[in-house]
Parts: sequence; C-alpha cells; structure tokens
Amino acid sequence: MRNLLKMGLLALCALFISTSVLAQNRSVEFEHSKWSKVLKKAKKEKKLIFVDCYTSWCGPCKMMARDVFTQDHVADYFNTNFVNFKIDMEKGEGPELKPGWKINAYPTFLVINSEGEVVHRVVGAYGADEFIGYMKEAQSEDKNFAALQKAYKAGKRDGEFMFSYLRSLRMANLGKEEAKKADAYISSLEKEDLLKKENWNIVKYFMKNPATDEFRFVVKNKGKLAELVGEKEIEMKIYNTYNKKIESYAYFYPGKGRVYDKEGFDTLIEDLQNSNFSKAQELIAVALKNEYSRQNEWDKYAFVVDAAMDFALLKQYENEMRYFDSAASMIAKASTDKAMLQRALRWASYASEKEERVEHKSGYLATKANLLELVGNAEDAKTAKIESEKADKAAEKAGTKIISIPAFKMRSMKKAK
Repeated sequence: MRNLLKMGLLALCALFISTSVLAQNRSVEFEHSKWSKVLKKAKKEKKLIFVDCYTSWCGPCKMMARDVFTQDHVADYFNTNFVNFKIDMEKGEGPELKPGWKINAYPTFLVINSEGEVVHRVVGAYGADEFIGYMKEAQSEDKNFAALQKAYKAGKRDGEFMFSYLRSLRMANLGKEEAKKADAYISSLEKEDLLKKENWNIVKYFMKNPATDEFRFVVKNKGKLAELVGEKEIEMKIYNTYNKKIESYAYFYPGKGRVYDKEGFDTLIEDLQNSNFSKAQELIAVALKNEYSRQNEWDKYAFVVDAAMDFALLKQYENEMRYFDSAASMIAKASTDKAMLQRALRWASYASEKEERVEHKSGYLATKANLLELVGNAEDAKTAKIESEKADKAAEKAGTKIISIPAFKMRSMKKAK
C-alpha cells in the first residue's frame, strides 16, 4: 500500500513538472507552407497575417526568434490574433515576394490582410512588450501604417496625426520619405505654430537640420517652449541637434560623389555665434577642434584648445577631460615642434590632474608621460608612467578598467564572421 502511494505521488509530481515545463515553453506557431495557402487560411479564419521576413545571416532576426517569440505571453498574443508566417527572403518564395513587400532591411515584420495588402510594417528587433505594442497598432483601424498613409494622402495634417504618421515611417525604416515629409510639414507651419504643444513632438523628434529658419526660430524662442515642455527638454533638443550636425562634419569622408560642405560648416559656426544658446561656445570649441584636425591646421587647432582651457568654455561639458586629452594625443602624433608639444603637455596635465575616475585617469596620465618624453623630460615621464600604472591597477581592482580592442584584432573578428 505504501509503495502504491509512493508511486502515485511520483507520477503526480512528474505530471506537474511536465505541465509546468510545457506551460513555460510556448512559442509563436509559424506556418511554413506556400504563401497562397497562408492567404487562404487567413481568409478562412478571418485573421490578419503576421509575417517575419528574415535571412539566415541576420543577428537581430535570430535574437527575436530566440528571445521574444519563445515567451509565453508573446506566443499567446500572436497565436490568438494572427496567422503567423516566417519566410527567409533569400530562399524559396522570398526573392519573388520581396519587391512587392518593399523589404529594405532585416528583420522586417509585416502585417498583411487576407487580400495580400500590407497594412503595417515594423523594422528592427525589440523587447517583447514593446513589440506587442507595435503589433497592436496594426490591429487598429486608424493607427496602422496603411491607414496613416491613406489619411496623409487625403490631406490630414494636424500635429498629433503628423507625429503618428512620421513615427510610422521611421518604424518602417523609410528614412528618406520620413525626412522629406517632416521637412515639408515643418516648413508649411507658421513660425508661431512651432511653439504650440501639439507640434512639440514633431520638433523634438523630426526637426534635424539646424541650418533652417524654423530651427533658428525655435532656438531664439526656446524660453516660450520651456514654459510648455520644461527647460531641460528644449535645451537637450537644441544641443543634440547642433551636436549631431557637428558629428556629421567630423566623421565626413570623401568619395562616391560626396563633397565636404564647407559653406554649411561655416554657417553652423555663425549660427552658434549668433544664438542665445547657453552651450554655444562649448559646441563651437568642439566643432573647430574637429575641423582644424581634419584640415591639419595645427596652429589653429592649438589656438582653439588653448582658448577652451583659458576661458573655461567647457566647464559644463561632460567630456571636458577627454576633449583635452584627445587634443594632446593628436598633437603628440602630428607635430614634432617642441613649442607645440609643450602646449599639448599643458592640456594633458590639466586632464590628468582634474580627472577623478581612475579608469580614465590612467589613460590621461599615459598621454602626459608620452608628451613628457617627447619634450625631453625623461624623469617626469617616468613618474607619470608609474602614476598611470597605479591608476590602471586601481581601476582593475574596482572593476572599472576600460579594455580597448586593437584595430587589427577588430578587423580579424569581422573577417571571422
């Protein structure tokens, strides 16, 4: 009797464990048949079709398959609401379907009705809940991609709608169309309309070019916008817009018909000089440092960096020490002039003395040691090296050490992939 009871308990435990494992391992059930059969099934079940457009080499595609589509609540949502179809766009019917579906990146997720019409599209990998939120928009009659396109063509243009529409273009990875329609909408507004709350999200997310009258108007009237959205929000928007433009000039490389926009750069500097923006001088110092480095004009380069230090132009800049350290490192590589190297040593000394984070201090002290050697001060160079090593060990002990991967190793890794 006791054995029978024991066997019964074991069987019950096994059943419970088995049921629990199954309950935690549901996944999205994808159809793997012909597209025509998927359409027929969707029509019969009166459902939309969720399509996972992937390739075998796409890392984010694999992440979605492994980490998102295997979650219970994701599986329950998609299996209940859609006929799910997964297709490699480089095999089978993929190449044939790709042009009609306008696939330009992976992963692309489409929602298609039973007539074969694309009603929604989302490009990229996301977390489970965020992704479900985007797919729920596909089920909305007025928020899915096709509905927004239709409303736009019909002439709808209020601020709330335009934000939803432009956002849908971004989610669909239609960057050129997004930029064109955002610029057209922004330029169509009366200047005062840019200061209305209904257009703030348009300004915040889709106004990207600082060299426009509209952006200049926003900068000039940032106080009025601050009353609506907060000073921090508008300050961040202005700073990021200028900074991204500065980065585009800094990372410019010629070739394939690209020509450096010197006039545009000069206009950017002029706009910053004429603006009432509190961080204008900081941005100018960063922009000019990049520009003179690009042109190998080291006298002008050093003049800008000296001014940034002497007039404390970067006192609120979060990367202040990196600015001076990188400037010092650049001169160490580019110049053999002793007077120039002495100027660079001053920047390196400032960065290494002011920096409190040991993981950064180590590198800044190494720059200082290098410059001390270059100017012929071997004894102080030796001391700076010892201090750099101490800071490095302290960072390692604290678990904050910065590990850099050599460029040749990075190239090898890319080839291996």
